[in-house]
Amino acid sequence: KQWYQRRVRDSEKEEEEGGEVFEETAAAEPGTESRSRKSSSSSSSSSSCSSEERKVVAGAVELASDEEGDLFDEEGTKVERAANTLPNRFNKFPNLEELHLGYYGKGNPLKYIPRTVFSLQCLKKLDASSCRLTSIPSEISGLANLEELWLSGNFLTSLPRSLSELKKLKSLWVNYNQLHGLPATLEFCESLEGLYAHGNQIEFLSTALCRIPKLTYLGVGRNNIKFLPENIGQLSNLKEAWLNDNHIRQIPDSLFELVNLKVLWLSHNQLTSLDKRVGYLSNLTDLSVSRNRLTTIPPQLANCSNLRVLQLNENKLVALPKSLSGLHSLEELWLNGNAVKEIPEGLYMLSNMKKPV
Repeated sequence: KQWYQRRVRDSEKEEEEGGEVFEETAAAEPGTESRSRKSSSSSSSSSSCSSEERKVVAGAVELASDEEGDLFDEEGTKVERAANTLPNRFNKFPNLEELHLGYYGKGNPLKYIPRTVFSLQCLKKLDASSCRLTSIPSEISGLANLEELWLSGNFLTSLPRSLSELKKLKSLWVNYNQLHGLPATLEFCESLEGLYAHGNQIEFLSTALCRIPKLTYLGVGRNNIKFLPENIGQLSNLKEAWLNDNHIRQIPDSLFELVNLKVLWLSHNQLTSLDKRVGYLSNLTDLSVSRNRLTTIPPQLANCSNLRVLQLNENKLVALPKSLSGLHSLEELWLNGNAVKEIPEGLYMLSNMKKPV
């Protein structure tokens, strides 16, 4: 409040003396400002500049107030804080490439993203995590050069179909919202490599999502998924699939065609068997099928010669195939919570083992 009153007094004094006035041009972050000097050649131009100055200064106080906790009008009177206190003037930064409105767990209570943000043609990264957002407008498609979109930790129940127009989008983070599904139109995001939607209420994945050409990382753990798409094998570039903490009962046959897969996380589901074709996943380095209902492990798993981490804990296993002794790259083997009575002797001889069997 004192800063604001002092700023207005200085401005009025300069006008009376016929000197120079400051024009507030932009505020990059809360509490910061950028000024440029401007001579007033006539009383009318001086009056116009002063009016504009007060208008923008009020916005600057609004930004600065995020730290102080209170907002004040032009006369210094305290006013109620609105849900979204960010000025709708982001079009003042046409060359902005990164905008961080929030951070997961430490966002701002915005509830909506200022509309002018969607006019930033140079923006490559937008982080609006934990900002109490309840919806994303279709105008987000205007961010033609956006590569990273972070929307985790909000209250989103759906995503706009217009995301399909973000042709340069590489990663989409929507973890821990209230989503019931993902838009099928994401298949047209031709540059999308990472899709992260952990901790939502997703019940199924559209077959269209399996046609995202460059998808490399798929994270849909902690949802309510019961079935995986039969055409999941079309994701030929997929390297990591995080499918844990769902209600999956069966693995589609086509999944075993994902020869580039390195990480497959299927822990805490309802699997009762593991198909012998798991041995086709020769590049697999991390496999977790813990906390399921498995009673046996296929000997063909030993064909996954690059396995480093194998989690079999908390199933209903009573024995292990001797062929697992051929997993020479294995570093971690998790067996706790089973009824295994005998461990193949060769497993004790694996030189890379770091975690005790």
